[in-house]
Amino acid sequence: MKVFSIPNFKTLTIENILFDLNGTIQFSGEISLELIEKMQELKKFYNVFVISADTRGNLKNLAEKMNVDYIKIAMSNDLTEAEAKNRELEKLGEDKTAAIGNGNNDALMLKNAALGIAILGKEGLSVQSLLNCDVVLPDPISAMNFLLDEQTLIATLRT
Repeated sequence: MKVFSIPNFKTLTIENILFDLNGTIQFSGEISLELIEKMQELKKFYNVFVISADTRGNLKNLAEKMNVDYIKIAMSNDLTEAEAKNRELEKLGEDKTAAIGNGNNDALMLKNAALGIAILGKEGLSVQSLLNCDVVLPDPISAMNFLLDEQTLIATLRT
């Protein structure tokens, strides 16, 4: 857990990080060795989760490679994928979870998380996620570094 006192913004207490999988940390079914190593750094401070509908069928395998917990959202007629992801965010605690994503199905969790980070990666960034986040970063490694470096986070979010 880390606590960030951000002048004229708010005090953030982040216990959990919830990463979308496809388009956020996985591109064309692959994750980088650098990403796997950076996940281990994050785990020193945070509970790390990867969330996905498991489009490619590799969620469990990739989570095991990264040594993080995973959440496979169940699709139903009652909830959209965005609503299902947001429900998992609520279970973790919106007020203590940072969410990281890039697609329309991530917009709701980015909006409701204590800190929403949108990734403008190889697969792009939906306008809805852009409008619902607190900060946009170019790739998942940058997002991880952002969450590890208190001074960078404060400098970006203070007003």
